[in-house]
Amino acid sequence: MNAEQLWETTLNPDTRRLLQVSFGAQGFAATVEALTKLMGKGEAQARRDLMELRGDDVEVDV
Repeated sequence: MNAEQLWETTLNPDTRRLLQVSFGAQGFAATVEALTKLMGKGEAQARRDLMELRGDDVEVDV
C-alpha cells in the first residue's frame, strides 16, 4: 500500500472509523491464534482459508 492509499483508507481523521472488535468467549491463546491468522506476516494462505471457511458466519454492521 502506498502512502496516498494509506492516508485515504486509514489515516485521514475525517473519514476513518474505529470499531471495537470482540472475539467472544475465546481464551487468550485462541485470540492470539486468530489475530496471527488475520494480521500475521506470511499468513496469507491461513487468512484465505479462514475467510473461505468462516466468512459467512460473520455479522458486520457498517
